[in-house]
Amino acid sequence: MNGMGTKWLAGTVLGLPLSIALCTLAILWLPHGWETGVIGALLACLPLWAVIISLSVLFPTSARAWTVLAAANVLSFGVLWLPRLMVA
Repeated sequence: MNGMGTKWLAGTVLGLPLSIALCTLAILWLPHGWETGVIGALLACLPLWAVIISLSVLFPTSARAWTVLAAANVLSFGVLWLPRLMVA
């Protein structure tokens, strides 16, 4: 199915965790730690999600949208978990 509805659905379903992960990654590298940027990250998360949803309809096929967004989620959350895995 190559309809815009399934591309939009991919952006909606996979875009929220991706936007949360990207905002979390952004605040982890702030000079004063995450405490200084958590409010900004929360405020940026919703507009970033809307951007991801909007950009998801630009993929040529629905399968490509699902694949790329899923890979971006795996990569983002993998980078978030990397420090925890290195300590163990």
